[in-house]
Amino acid sequence: DYNTGKHNDALKTLQPMALDGNATAQLIVGLCYENGLGVEQNSETAMKWYELASEQKNAPAQVRLAYCYALGLGVPKDAAKAVQLIQDAAGAGDPEAQFTLALYYSKGMYGLEKNLEESFAWMQKSAEQGYGQAERYLGACYEYGVGTKKDAALAQEWYAKAKAKGLEREGNIFATRDGRPQP
Repeated sequence: DYNTGKHNDALKTLQPMALDGNATAQLIVGLCYENGLGVEQNSETAMKWYELASEQKNAPAQVRLAYCYALGLGVPKDAAKAVQLIQDAAGAGDPEAQFTLALYYSKGMYGLEKNLEESFAWMQKSAEQGYGQAERYLGACYEYGVGTKKDAALAQEWYAKAKAKGLEREGNIFATRDGRPQP
């Protein structure tokens, strides 16, 4: 019911499951509260559901909770908690978390030291799982030699995979300074 837009019906089914400790149900109830789907939007309530699911090592919930801490949605901003949650979810194999961790390393965000090679390694893990944004980003890494050696053939291969998911290349995804990519 959640995916068909029947959020009220989904919540009637999922709320008891979430209260019984089902981590996936807790995540979905959190998403409903975060986005105001079938309930009044409430970031604090969403964060509480994400926290419960995250305690059970639900990687997508860890990602959502990390975003809450990074942006201060329903909780005070806490960069260290955001990074720890993203690292945990990335280590568990979640492709969105791997993509996000790669971005953190590429910019030196939230207390992480900028490390383009580490960024590339996490981006590659995400892309190899078919995460479209990571595929596009990896194409750019190969095109511009960011975190790896330039390789035009691999750049085109990863761009093509992203394009198959509806993600166009859209020019240089890196900011530039003096004509050089600055991830």
